[in-house]
Amino acid sequence: MKRRAVVTGGAGFIGSHLSNLLQRNGYDVTVYDDFSNGSGKKNLSADIKIVRGSILNIEKFKTACKKADVVFNLAVKPLTMSFDRPEEVVRVNDYGTYLVAKACTELHCKMIHVSSSEVYGTAVSIPMKEGHSLIPHTIYAASKAASELYVRGFEKSYGLQMVIVRPFNSYGEYMRTDLYAAVIPKFFGRLLIKRSLIIHGTGKQTRDFTYVEDTCNGIMLADQTRNAIGDTFNIGQGREVSIKTIAKTMIKEYHEITGKNVNEDLFFVAQRKGDVMRHLADISHARKILGYKPVIPIKEGIKKYILWSIDNSR
Repeated sequence: MKRRAVVTGGAGFIGSHLSNLLQRNGYDVTVYDDFSNGSGKKNLSADIKIVRGSILNIEKFKTACKKADVVFNLAVKPLTMSFDRPEEVVRVNDYGTYLVAKACTELHCKMIHVSSSEVYGTAVSIPMKEGHSLIPHTIYAASKAASELYVRGFEKSYGLQMVIVRPFNSYGEYMRTDLYAAVIPKFFGRLLIKRSLIIHGTGKQTRDFTYVEDTCNGIMLADQTRNAIGDTFNIGQGREVSIKTIAKTMIKEYHEITGKNVNEDLFFVAQRKGDVMRHLADISHARKILGYKPVIPIKEGIKKYILWSIDNSR
C-alpha cells in the first residue's frame, strides 16, 4: 500500500519539489495550501490531490489528514513579511504549527516539521551543528525557532512521532524573485537585462547553498528513516560560498551558456535588515542517520537553474 502524505505549503518553492519527489517515490500525495505564497498548481504533478485551505482552519486540515500516514509541514509566511506584518508571520508560523502538531497528535500521524537554518542566526562556530545556539536575527527566524518548540512539546507531552529538519539556503527551479533568500533568481534577472548585479553589503557574507532536489531528498529521508524519529537534522550542501562568489559564478556560467556579452560590474548597496553574515551546515548527523548525501555542487546547480530560467523567460 502506498504511504499517504499530506504536504502543507505544498504549492510553494520547496513544497512543490517535495510533493513531486514524494509522488515519484510511490507516495500518495495531497497538497494542502492556501496558495498565498505558492506558484499555483502548474508546478505540481497531475496525480497529486490538492486541497485549498489554511492550516489555521483546523477542522478542514484535520479532514484532509484523516487517512494520512505522515504530514510534511512546510506551510509558512516568508521572512520579508516579518518586517511589515510580523503578527501574521507569528500567527501562521507559530500558532499554525501548533495546530498542525495538535492535529497530527490526535490523528496518530507522523509529522516532519520543516524549520529553517535562519533559527541559528550568524554562525558562532563553524560548521554549524544541530546543537548550535539559536540566535534568530528576525521575527521570521524567531517564529521558526518557536515552532520547533511547539512540535517538541507535543512529542514530550503526548508522544507525537516527529522529526525536525533545518534546510539551509535552497535554490533551483520554481524559485520566486520576491523572497528574502532569492539572490540567485535576482542575479539572473539582472543578467537577462544586462544590468550590474546588485549585492547587499560587502558580498563576503556566506551561505550554504543547496540545490532544491537535494534539500527535498533530505526531507523525504527524514520520513523513511525509523531512527530519525524525535531527532533534528541540518539539510545542506556542507559547503560555504560567499554572495560575491555566487555573483561571479553566475556571470561566467550565463556567458558560457548564452554566448552573450554581460555586464560584469557588481553594484554594492547597504546591507539588508536582519541579514546573517555566515552559514555553513554540519551535515554529518544527517549523513550518518538518514543516509543523506547532496549530489549537486553549486556550479552545476547554478547552470541547471540558468538553463531552466532561460527556457522559462522566452
